[in-house]
Amino acid sequence: MAENYGPETSIEEIEGKNWFGRCVYEADNDVNDEQVVTITWENDPLPPSSEPDPEKALVNRGAKTAIFHMVAHTTRICKRHSSIYGSDGEIYADNTTITVDNFNTGKKKTYRPWLQEDSGHGGGDSGLTRQFIDAVDAVKNKGRKVEDAQREYVGCSLEEIIRSHGMVFAAEEARKGKKVVGFAEWWREEVEKRVLS
Repeated sequence: MAENYGPETSIEEIEGKNWFGRCVYEADNDVNDEQVVTITWENDPLPPSSEPDPEKALVNRGAKTAIFHMVAHTTRICKRHSSIYGSDGEIYADNTTITVDNFNTGKKKTYRPWLQEDSGHGGGDSGLTRQFIDAVDAVKNKGRKVEDAQREYVGCSLEEIIRSHGMVFAAEEARKGKKVVGFAEWWREEVEKRVLS
């Protein structure tokens, strides 16, 4: 973009220009067109168990791994799919179905969510908005506790939402810095020290 600005061009002039239509590959945009994020974590809290020996209850509950892969250039724009593998089965989901394969019974069941929309983020935007409004209505007009309404209508707590957003910011720091980021340490430095103090 040498015809538009050079090293001597001031920041004020650069930021004051209308850059609509400029080539993304020749600009200062550093947004990636493909990204793979690997997330690992240690044993998650176990549900209450009848097993009196805590060490036996932890058998086969080692570290977990999740891999997020995002591709910008695809014919399946805003089409998501997920694969979850566990010791007792696996789950595959896409924009239209959720299939659960139970290794113990050998049975496979496919669910088709009742609402499928083609609007923003595969219907996710309007779906989240609708569930949020239902949660607010349950609290304001039906006397429900905030935590219960969040869990029932939104499917998670406010803390879980904030932590999931934190995970994205930590992944972005890892991408830009070309490094591994420990989430617990990142959370302490970026959230607890900066925001909560």
